[in-house]
Amino acid sequence: MRVITILALILLLLPAPLNWCSAAEGPAPNGPAADQPAQQQADQPTPDEPTDEPAAEPEPVEMTPEERADAEIGRTAAEAVDEQYEFIEDSPDIPRIDAIIQLLRPVTEKPHQTYRVKVIDSNAINAFSIPGGYLYYSQGLLQAVESDDELAAITGHEMAHVCLSHARRLMGRDERYRNILGPIILAAVLSQSESIPTGEIAAIGSLIVQDAVNHYGRAAEFEADQHAILYLNASHTYSPVAMLTVLEGLARIESGFATVDMGVLQTHPVPRDRIDAVLRQLHEQAIPIERRRVTKSLVASAAALPGESGEIGELRLNDRVVFQPTAELQGTSPVARAQRSAEVFNELLFADLRLLEVGLTMDADQARIHAWGETILTITPADASYHDLTVEALAQQAMSVIRVGFQEEKVSRAY
Repeated sequence: MRVITILALILLLLPAPLNWCSAAEGPAPNGPAADQPAQQQADQPTPDEPTDEPAAEPEPVEMTPEERADAEIGRTAAEAVDEQYEFIEDSPDIPRIDAIIQLLRPVTEKPHQTYRVKVIDSNAINAFSIPGGYLYYSQGLLQAVESDDELAAITGHEMAHVCLSHARRLMGRDERYRNILGPIILAAVLSQSESIPTGEIAAIGSLIVQDAVNHYGRAAEFEADQHAILYLNASHTYSPVAMLTVLEGLARIESGFATVDMGVLQTHPVPRDRIDAVLRQLHEQAIPIERRRVTKSLVASAAALPGESGEIGELRLNDRVVFQPTAELQGTSPVARAQRSAEVFNELLFADLRLLEVGLTMDADQARIHAWGETILTITPADASYHDLTVEALAQQAMSVIRVGFQEEKVSRAY
């Protein structure tokens, strides 16, 4: 059910307490980063070449004054969150998120940052983060994402809020914090003072949570999207296109194509210009827009089935049977034919194949379904005889299933 489908940035939250599952205790602090544009490289640290292996536990690193302040602010805000929401203890998704954090953290601006993950017991589509590395995900969001790539995009976005100190930056320009803390105490926090007045900070815990749910403002959202793409690309594991499919999923929900509890997202719409900004960045970095690689919207698969005189193959598109080859073709077994068809079909689908680009051609006594010069499947008289149909009728039947698959995808991913 593509109900973020995606998916997006899914950004926000929901309901009351539980024990933090320590997530990634930070990898080796060798510099973050990621194929960044020249302008960003001037402002951001340059990372070492990332590895495909999960990051090892880091050596203890002394916290900077800023990090100590963020940790205290985050601790206070986390207490406020615990008073308001209910969590799923021992959620099986926490190790999954931890594994993503381990791969993304070395390529962020804070490779030694510790993260703590909680899963909120709610069906709403929400995720958010607070200073100090506290990451929150709703159960509805985790059920809605269609791949680890999409979950990594959401995680990268929330990690960016932490790494870029969006909460601190907002506090420095928002009069609400000055009114509550007073200019002297606020200045002590923002200057990374060694002696943060913890009692005074407690007074702003709920306000920090409110801003976290609203993702620290429009500019912070654009910046977190941008850096999440950099993290995903530098990870050499997750596709940056997932940032796009997540936002498109949220846009689809916002537009009314899906019925889902949006939680606080109801008052925090996903603007089209965020999607446009992500598209521009992907194009600038020459990243192919291959949405289906990070979603489950349209996938071909093959299987072996018992036949009347041996195994036959089966080609499926999502849950629908497209075609069952039953005879050898040029020395290729029926099962191998189905497997080859699935491989070719998926490569075409991942490259953004459209329905109008799929054709059916009758070649002598055979039928061939093809696209972009590639043969997806061939139907022989022996196949047709087994199914007690003509070659053309069997081919039209396969084309009909393909059309339905594309149409269902269009409806489920309308945005």
